[in-house]
Amino acid sequence: MKEKLIHIKSISNKIVCILLSVALFINISNAQDSAAAPVEKRAITMQLAFYKKADSTKTIIATVKGKSVTNKFLPLRSMKVNFYVQNKMDQVLLNSAITDASGRAMIDVPKILPLDENLNFTIFSKIENDSVYQNAEEHVHFKDANLSLILLPKDSTQTVKATVTEIDKNGNIIPVKGKEIKFYVKRLFGMMPAGEDYTETTDETGVATFSYPKDIKGDEAGGITLIGKIQDDEFYGNIESRAQAPWGVVLAVDKNPFPRALWEPHAPFPLIITIVTLFGIVWSFYFYIVYQLRQITKEGNPNVKSSHV
Repeated sequence: MKEKLIHIKSISNKIVCILLSVALFINISNAQDSAAAPVEKRAITMQLAFYKKADSTKTIIATVKGKSVTNKFLPLRSMKVNFYVQNKMDQVLLNSAITDASGRAMIDVPKILPLDENLNFTIFSKIENDSVYQNAEEHVHFKDANLSLILLPKDSTQTVKATVTEIDKNGNIIPVKGKEIKFYVKRLFGMMPAGEDYTETTDETGVATFSYPKDIKGDEAGGITLIGKIQDDEFYGNIESRAQAPWGVVLAVDKNPFPRALWEPHAPFPLIITIVTLFGIVWSFYFYIVYQLRQITKEGNPNVKSSHV
């Protein structure tokens, strides 16, 4: 009987060892599989825009969005974006920038860029080797152009002439036909369209003319800032030009910018006198009550010597 118990105990120990070995093998296999399986990175999108400002400076802006845990593409903040320019057979790093809260990263572009045989430049934006998001790349392929605004002299219709030109392979300045130019007026917090129909198209000479309305408010001297823009063009991107014109309605200057009124910071004098009088009466009443209480206290206190004999 004792030998049977020993034999059964030995078999049980063997079974336990086998089960432990199997469990250990399964855990090791799962760990190896999880270590070997790559982490799936989230998808990302990127848009690229080129701007040439009125002072001829150039900028490139990348707008980056990434897929969130709810599968929605949202602006990505603090994402590093690398900008490259195509130079013959390779790409040269221009600069890097970090996206802001709206997912935008911007750098200034050199005025002179490498051009291909068709006088186009190519700029790339890339997101590379991020730990959470996939690699992404976008590029723009544009030709450089110039936009100028000229006020027509002695013109009662307040007309401005916008001219679009580019340089050909021989270095000659040639007009650009068929480009839409939008006309604006600069305001304190942005730009205002110069009218209901504020778009004109250049003719064969590269010129588009636009008459500004006569009821636009200007500064104290009647000055306004005129703006002409080529927006999101497939060949030139975004180009802007500005000019100063004395065409605005003169801003009336208030002789007393801070009048005394109920709706102004300074109240009218009659109101001030009334309030001071009312407060004076109330506080005088309080002082009179305090004085009477002190007199009553003195008369009721035997330790206080009376002034009467």
